[in-house]
Amino acid sequence: MNKTNIIKILDYKKNIKSKEIIFIKNYTCKAIIGYHAFEKVKPQKLRFNVEILSKKKKVIDGKLNSVINYEEIINKINFFLKKKYNFLESFANDFIYEIFKNQNILNIKIKIEKLNIIKNTESVGIEFFKTKNDYEKP
Repeated sequence: MNKTNIIKILDYKKNIKSKEIIFIKNYTCKAIIGYHAFEKVKPQKLRFNVEILSKKKKVIDGKLNSVINYEEIINKINFFLKKKYNFLESFANDFIYEIFKNQNILNIKIKIEKLNIIKNTESVGIEFFKTKNDYEKP
């Protein structure tokens, strides 16, 4: 994470009285995603790590809509993977835009890795940190 992203996080922390971070750690699945011909034929293994900072709202025990539902986040990952993207970046942009439709979400960090796709590496991929302001329409 670079210095600019850390400053954005700190700015949010100053302005928010209460916050929650939900996370998804090392979610793995297979999907067809990639630019090269061989990536368009056989699903490859992907790993997702997601952190979402949200404004705290009143949590009502037993009311799923009173929390950020991590199962819903995983379902959105799977939904967008059905579109068969050329680039992880394109997937991430669409996914993040969808997540920010929830008014309580302030920022998101997503790391997506392609596992065992390039010889002599464990993984390659991308990591995005986006604030709601990065995605708001003018």
